Amino acid sequence: MILQISVDVIILILLGVILTLKRPRISQNDEAIVRSLEKIMEETATISQDFEINLEKRQELLQQITTRLDQRIQTAQNLCARLDKLSQASDAAVQNLQSSPTAGPRPQNADQQKVLSLAQKGLNATEIAKSLKRPVGEIELILGLRKIAP
Repeated sequence: MILQISVDVIILILLGVILTLKRPRISQNDEAIVRSLEKIMEETATISQDFEINLEKRQELLQQITTRLDQRIQTAQNLCARLDKLSQASDAAVQNLQSSPTAGPRPQNADQQKVLSLAQKGLNATEIAKSLKRPVGEIELILGLRKIAP
């Protein structure tokens, strides 16, 4: 058994010596492939660097756009708040005018009073215009204004 172990050790030593003495030879074809792969790796590294620079520029642009949009949103919100205040103020002013004792229909001249009295009797704008010898448009305007007035 010791003899077997010794023979195995000697064979292993010889195998190790043979492998270290025999260098792997690379053919010219293999060298061309290795050079080609190295060139591809260099180009890939360059493309990767360019891509990273491009991404950084785009990120900066997105930051700028986001900042501008945030500013515009803030401006729009401020304008909306101002519009709300103005709307509330105008609503309050309208309510004050409507509840004011001095508010009321404007004084009417005699022709307007005649138009309104005929309309209350059930005549339409054309009939009133013929009766008063006035244009139909004027009669319609007087009647329309009366509908708007409180």
